[in-house]
Amino acid sequence: MIIGTPKEIKEDETRVAMTPYWAKKLVESGHEVLIQKGAGVLSGFCDDQYIEAGARLVDTLEDVYEQAEFVTKVKELMPREFDLIRENQLLMTWLHLAEDHDKPMTQALMDRKTIALSMELIVLDDGSRPTMKPMSEIAGSLGMLESVKYCQTINGGTGIFLKKVKGLPTPKVVIVGGGNAGSAAAQVALGLGLRTTIIEEDYDRLEWLKYALPGAEILLSEEGLIEREALDCDVFVNCVYPSPEPGERKYVLKRETIRKMTNCSLIMDIAGAKTIETGRYTTLSEPVYVEEGVLHYGVDNMPSLIPKTATEALLMITGPYIMAIAEKGLKKAAEDDASIRRCISTVGGKLVHEEIAINQELPYTELDLDMLP
Repeated sequence: MIIGTPKEIKEDETRVAMTPYWAKKLVESGHEVLIQKGAGVLSGFCDDQYIEAGARLVDTLEDVYEQAEFVTKVKELMPREFDLIRENQLLMTWLHLAEDHDKPMTQALMDRKTIALSMELIVLDDGSRPTMKPMSEIAGSLGMLESVKYCQTINGGTGIFLKKVKGLPTPKVVIVGGGNAGSAAAQVALGLGLRTTIIEEDYDRLEWLKYALPGAEILLSEEGLIEREALDCDVFVNCVYPSPEPGERKYVLKRETIRKMTNCSLIMDIAGAKTIETGRYTTLSEPVYVEEGVLHYGVDNMPSLIPKTATEALLMITGPYIMAIAEKGLKKAAEDDASIRRCISTVGGKLVHEEIAINQELPYTELDLDMLP
């Protein structure tokens, strides 16, 4: 199989979807690996390393899409890429089609009859999402480190030092969601000596958090609790993803609550812009904005701040999936591994993933592996 990796063209995205290590493994297994020149430079991987691994360098984005049977990326397709994808070409990346507002990418994938594999929808039998775990842990940790920066006056913050200082009141951080991102954020917050509160709705996870993070206050989510805690904190960290359920949007924080928060306090939205009423995605070059007197940070690719670590952590998870698909073909790989089957999102111009269909209010066709070429 010919596996191709282009250079990411999303603004401020520095990761790459193939390392020299995995390129070498694929080549040694008899596959051809194409890498766009310069694709790995920002992640610390030079072109010579890919050449030494046996990969073939190509000049342009167009070259990758034209020649590769299986394209591996990190972030969603950009409009420039819509016309480059092909019928029955495999595309594996974080597509986040459920959040594809106005559906341009979803429609492009269906129009071009591309086989889309959404990395965020790789789900194991226990319900966990392995590709999300390392990136969530990195994002949670970075979220707290970035909070230290954006509490500084020069960056629009309140001017507090987000660390325990003897003789002064200790700043408070409230974290909503105690999953991978939330627990990682809490570890950093506790390391800084901060008063740390985690609000979690799952009782079993709450019990685990009490054991794993004894220095934090762990609260079971109940009506009105988040609002009360938001009014009594210096940094509010959201780690709860938008609900896939249809119907009226339920916000973690409503505008009326945000309006009452401490002036210039910080909302660090790690999970997604649809969960905070005043939230929207931002970029690493323009990460913050002020609304209702509160500083908001909404960068959706924080791991790009540390691309070498993030890329290597990503390939620890995706590398074996890429290899399995290359070795067996998608149909056999999906037969053997339900987690691969669960991430298939579009085939032959049809949307075949129920969660995406619900969010996008589009017709849904149940996946039959015989649909795969």
